[in-house]
Amino acid sequence: MTEDLIGYNDIINKSMINIVVDVLKKIKKNGLQGEHQIYVTFLTNVSGVLISKSLKNKFREEMTIMLQHQFSELEIKSNYFSVILHFDNKPEKIVVPYTAMTKFVDPAVNFGIDFTLESQKDSHRVELSQQLANENLARVNEEQKGEYEKTAEIVSLKEFMKETNK
Repeated sequence: MTEDLIGYNDIINKSMINIVVDVLKKIKKNGLQGEHQIYVTFLTNVSGVLISKSLKNKFREEMTIMLQHQFSELEIKSNYFSVILHFDNKPEKIVVPYTAMTKFVDPAVNFGIDFTLESQKDSHRVELSQQLANENLARVNEEQKGEYEKTAEIVSLKEFMKETNK
């Protein structure tokens, strides 16, 4: 497979992040209306993630937060968003760089973005393409081999004459 010099995965990821930013901006402006509820899953070890030590101890690798009724001070920046949520009745500010997000879901409208799928899909797509190419090549080689065997048959002229004279 040819190397992607255009950078399609980067373009797709930027587009998905832009969707998240647009949704968060609408929430900041209008609040969450109706049955909407936003779940954001992110990696806690990524540079720029800010959570309290107690949350870090509890969620060592990944954490999911929900924006629905009790959140405040939602701020949307170019590289991250921050929000104050309550854990054990204590307000805590959480800062999430967009690059740390693994999922963004609103189950009320069956909408979700999985940021981890693109690279997995691509590697699976490459493997599948390789497998299909190898299978097709093997099939073509078998077909051609059969054709070559048929065209390579040698019939003696004497045998041919005997058959036609019968």
